[in-house]
Amino acid sequence: LKPMPAYHSKLTEVEARNIGRIPLLPLKTSFKGPAPPCSDDENDIIDEAIDFFKANVLFRNFEVESDADRLLIYLTLYISAVLNQCNRQGKTGAESNCFTLALQNFTIPGDNQFPLGGLCTDPESRQDTDMIRQYFTQIRQETGRRVVERVYARDENTPDK
Repeated sequence: LKPMPAYHSKLTEVEARNIGRIPLLPLKTSFKGPAPPCSDDENDIIDEAIDFFKANVLFRNFEVESDADRLLIYLTLYISAVLNQCNRQGKTGAESNCFTLALQNFTIPGDNQFPLGGLCTDPESRQDTDMIRQYFTQIRQETGRRVVERVYARDENTPDK
C-alpha cells in the first residue's frame, strides 16, 4: 500500500514577496499588516490551512513542494495552538485568548526556536525581519479569528469538534 500524500498548497503560482523562504501571500483580512489583499471569492492560505488541517495534522512527514507549503505548515502548527485556546470555554473567552496568542512574543525565521528552522532562511535585513514579524502577526490574528468562528459556528458556549 502506498501512503496517502499530505495536502499541499495550491497557491504556488501567486506572485508574492518571499522573506526567509516564506511567501507573503495575499490574505482576506481586516487586520492591519503588510499582506496584499485577496479577493473574497478566492481561497487564501488561511482557508487552505483550515480546510486541510484535519488531514495534514495526521501526517508525521510532510514533503515541502513549494514556499507556500512552508506557510501552510506554519499555519497548521498555529491552528493547533489556537484550538488549545478554545478548550473548555465559550466563544468570547476563546476570542480573547486567541487575540492574546496572536500578539504575544513569537519566533520568526532566523530565531533559534523557530519551529521550521531547517526549512527557512534568515531574513536578509532588519526591514525584512520587521516585515515578516508584521506579516506573521497579521496572519496569526486572522487565523485565530477564523478558527474561532468555525469552532463556535453551532454553539457559542461549546466548542465543536
